[in-house]
Amino acid sequence: MKECVAPREDADMPRATVKEVDYFLFKEKLREAAASSCLIERTDRDRWGRYVADNQIRESALAAFGKVKFVASEPTLVAIEMDDDWDGCYAYSADDEAVLKFVPGG
Repeated sequence: MKECVAPREDADMPRATVKEVDYFLFKEKLREAAASSCLIERTDRDRWGRYVADNQIRESALAAFGKVKFVASEPTLVAIEMDDDWDGCYAYSADDEAVLKFVPGG
């Protein structure tokens, strides 16, 4: 007998992903964001918590992607809010010279 399974409610929703970005361009944007107070670091618990919640970021998933991708060191998680294409949440490793950007699924 054939089993009927109801489709998942979120089956048509795009999933969040990560994409690699150029490390050296990222470092330049990171400096600009820091200079203009548009950089959010995990150590700033209040701003970081609001940013992660407001943007529905799965922080643990982003960190896990970074741990798999980076071999020389643990990923550093930051967010940039500058009203441009670089806005978003990133995992990076200076030792690996590599960056991953969180791309929301919606």
